[in-house]
Amino acid sequence: MIRRIAVLVAAVVACGLSAVPSAAAAVPDQSTAEAGNPFVDGWYADPDVAVYGSAYWVFPTTSKPYAEQTYLDAFSSTDLVSWTRHPNVLTTAAVSWASRAMWAPAPIARNGRYYLYFAANDIQNNSQLGGIGVAVADQPQGPYRDAIGRPLVSQFVNGAQPIDQDVFIDDDGQAYMYYGGWGHANVVRLNADMVSLGQFPDGSTYKEITPSGYVEGAQMFKRDGRYYLMWSEGGWTGPDYSVSYAIANSPTGPFTKLDKVLAQDPAVAKGSGHNSVLNVPGTDIWYIVYHRRPLSETDGNHRQLAYDRMTFNADGTIARINMRVRDNFADGNAYGWRTYGGTWSTAAGRYAVNQSQGGKALLDTNFGNLTYDADVTVTSGGGDAGVVFRATQPAVGTDSYNGYYAGISPAGRVVLGRAANSWTLLGSAATTVTPDTTYRLRVTAVGPSIMVYVDDMTTPKISATDATYASGATGVRVFDTAAAFDNVAVGPPIGAGTNLAQGRPATGSAPCGASEGPEKAVNGSVTGGNSDKFCSGAANAFLQVDLGTNRTINRFEVAHATAGGESATYNTRAFTISVSADATTWTQVVAVSGNTLPETTHPLGGISARHVRLAVSAPTQSTGGATRIYELRAFG
Repeated sequence: MIRRIAVLVAAVVACGLSAVPSAAAAVPDQSTAEAGNPFVDGWYADPDVAVYGSAYWVFPTTSKPYAEQTYLDAFSSTDLVSWTRHPNVLTTAAVSWASRAMWAPAPIARNGRYYLYFAANDIQNNSQLGGIGVAVADQPQGPYRDAIGRPLVSQFVNGAQPIDQDVFIDDDGQAYMYYGGWGHANVVRLNADMVSLGQFPDGSTYKEITPSGYVEGAQMFKRDGRYYLMWSEGGWTGPDYSVSYAIANSPTGPFTKLDKVLAQDPAVAKGSGHNSVLNVPGTDIWYIVYHRRPLSETDGNHRQLAYDRMTFNADGTIARINMRVRDNFADGNAYGWRTYGGTWSTAAGRYAVNQSQGGKALLDTNFGNLTYDADVTVTSGGGDAGVVFRATQPAVGTDSYNGYYAGISPAGRVVLGRAANSWTLLGSAATTVTPDTTYRLRVTAVGPSIMVYVDDMTTPKISATDATYASGATGVRVFDTAAAFDNVAVGPPIGAGTNLAQGRPATGSAPCGASEGPEKAVNGSVTGGNSDKFCSGAANAFLQVDLGTNRTINRFEVAHATAGGESATYNTRAFTISVSADATTWTQVVAVSGNTLPETTHPLGGISARHVRLAVSAPTQSTGGATRIYELRAFG
């Protein structure tokens, strides 16, 4: 198994430096940045990574207007949790030809030295000075200095703007640089000195390798003998910035696009792209490191650094990446949280707040259906502390937001309520709460259904129905108490009683009418009469639902015509249900013929899938008629 970082480790060892993280250090094996994304403070973008000695290094672009992009910072960590900032590792003062737009640093070590490739000046044509440069230093944190006194690549070749470089050393020692903007990608060979371009066996210096959809941000790594090229698509200031990839058997391709593996999540962040890949040496643990823009930010330069786990399917393809929301505060900070009242601090791996009348802290998220877990410890006071969800219009004040809140109190109760600059109690239940004791609080909300759990995650303490708020931010809050919070986790709904399909994006064959579209089959209701169903008169009608991420499914339920009050003659007679991880390759898991029932249940053995497709071959009990599906439900 040969990997980009593993090759870099070998190169550092050849330098006489220790490259593998020390045995005393725990291997970072995380589902995401468990201490929270962004993992460093400030506006940064275009991260690239390296492993030097016992530390993991990230070198990003400083995300500012081009004229202010005159320096590069770096960050290092021994555990991917606590990070140290190294300012000004390279500045334009050390590069005579660079004056602005210093972008996308690419680090690598060889020949006993540390190299940093960078783009500068954002040239628009071949008459302008700028392009891709290379700097060198004697230590990872610099200071780096220009290695050759001129750009290494200073011209547009094959239409590729000389920016967004990535350097890769193959297992035979040959170094390559992948680069290019303006929708074109090139690869060049680097000579052993790492500061001059070599030639390919055919005598050429540049080879175009542009895959379909490529815009910029080339990234190369190797796993199990195959070469993975990743790149960014879409506009870097827009929400649709994303990452796709290809696999080849050669470092020069050909590279054919396989899939888009990272994209915006309207619940978490937008503009997710320009990635690098980190492999923990000696393991098959991989992370994708990238930048993204908070949901509420409109400034194109307001980008932050994040990482998530990257996994592979059995055939070596990359599984689509989910941007997870976690924070265990082990890094001693609360980056990404915004407070409204109260005095907040992080210490001993907890997020603490003093006693106040409604102090709250929110993440910039926008979840609708969710499961939200948090450890809650009431430290003093007689009020309550808990979680806020589906919140909008937050401000300082006791109930100054629109949204829901669930909290626990040492008075011996758990409460659920709705805030709108006032308080409406939706439910309350008795439960033992001892000060300075930590309790696991969970809220699962699907459509109007809200369930609140305390420690016991099988039986809710409160079950309520309220449709006032559909989506909004998540956070934590106190009322007339002091508290500490830890192990925050927000994601799609989970639990045996959670309909994974409810509220998810649905598509299908042409509907009978505008009010009978596929979204009606995932709205959680069969009681809305004739317009509360998916109806399609198309032959071989289908309904397809995107669960958002791969989910474990233990059963399907289908509500047919009679469930919605129609005649039994309209119950679906024959249909199949298939599942897929990518909406391309499908596996049939349910096949029904001769059905007459109003609702059908289909147990499974715990399959994993993101996409569900119901296909109808006999829509009614007779030989004709339209398909009528009132609900398609999927349960974990």
